[in-house]
Amino acid sequence: LDHFLHKTVNAIQGRGRAMVVTRSRLHCVRYYLTFQKIMKEKNLLFKPLVAFSGTVKDPDSQKEYTEKSLNGLPPRSRIEDAFKTPEYRILIVANKYQTGFDEPLLHTMYVDKKLGGVHAVQTLHRLDRSAAGKSETVVLDFVNEADNIQKSFQPYFQSTLLEEETDQNKL
Repeated sequence: LDHFLHKTVNAIQGRGRAMVVTRSRLHCVRYYLTFQKIMKEKNLLFKPLVAFSGTVKDPDSQKEYTEKSLNGLPPRSRIEDAFKTPEYRILIVANKYQTGFDEPLLHTMYVDKKLGGVHAVQTLHRLDRSAAGKSETVVLDFVNEADNIQKSFQPYFQSTLLEEETDQNKL
């Protein structure tokens, strides 16, 4: 969230969006609840959205959550449409919107899930949409090795170039 507030929120002429790719539906719920709490404490003008299928029961609290109950969107509202509004700037997902999702203002992806093969390519390519004022994208990957991601891209591109891994101290 600190990185988002210092970097992404100002990207694309102040309209940058981020996606958090989680390893499970339970992680998705927990990220969402934590982000929502911190964002309220900071009195931010925007909120997170969550995307996962079915119902998740938290084994610690025994509470049950659905995407609909957490997001609180009006009936017939779609997450994709809500994410385009200034009210929502972060989308936290568990296996949803990692393919076929087209949001040009998506600037940053935080990855907390092992990715490989075509799934890695499809997930990371969610950032590959052009928008006025968008000159770069950012991926902060907390679990994958750069070599494995490069190997995932090799079959689809004649050459795959990755800059060196980022120095954590520079973030």
